[in-house]
Amino acid sequence: MNVKHLLVLAVASATATTGWTAEKAHSPKHEAIGLGSGAVIGAAAGGPVGFVLGAAFGGWVGDRFERERAGRIEAEQKYAEARAEADQLESLLARNERELEQIAARLETERRAHARSLEEALNLQVYFRTASADVETGVQERLARIGELVRSIDGAVVLLEGHADPRGDEQYNLALSQARAESVRQVFVDAGVPEDRIAITAEGEAKSTASVDDLDALALDRRVSIRIVGPEQEPRVAQRR
Repeated sequence: MNVKHLLVLAVASATATTGWTAEKAHSPKHEAIGLGSGAVIGAAAGGPVGFVLGAAFGGWVGDRFERERAGRIEAEQKYAEARAEADQLESLLARNERELEQIAARLETERRAHARSLEEALNLQVYFRTASADVETGVQERLARIGELVRSIDGAVVLLEGHADPRGDEQYNLALSQARAESVRQVFVDAGVPEDRIAITAEGEAKSTASVDDLDALALDRRVSIRIVGPEQEPRVAQRR
């Protein structure tokens, strides 16, 4: 086969590649680079025939370079879209977490306020006759209803503090204040409040401010103070004196 035949075959092969197709409209710059590089290499390798073959090879290289470049651009775009979506999800998650924290804080505030209101509503005084530790019938019924409510509150504790007026000696008043607290305690136990959730202290006349001739003030000293506290304020049950 002579040079002319080789030239014809080379031209036919070159025009059959994508680098020479009339329909190839994208990135002529890269194809031109491929063609030029291939032609130079081909010319250096084999003269006119090498020029044609090199140009065909260069067109293939340019087309492949363009496809790789387009693939890289597409991958970068997909990465950017995925990163933007991830950032959006992170922002949404952070916002939801902040909202949940705010809701939890609000609920905790409301719970504490409710507990304080309940404690204030259940801070009671039970008064007694002189030298008596008996709880009157009407008072017992009221305490029993409170006991049923306290029983249903998990962890709620009843604090009972017995007092006496200053008449009588110190030991007598201490024992009397203890007996009064015990009487109130029994009403709560009968209402179903567990014994280990009732704390008793006996103060005797220690906190009295009444004079012995002030009958009204003395009546206020003959009492048992009742406090209901929630689980977070649960004290250690006091030792009975």
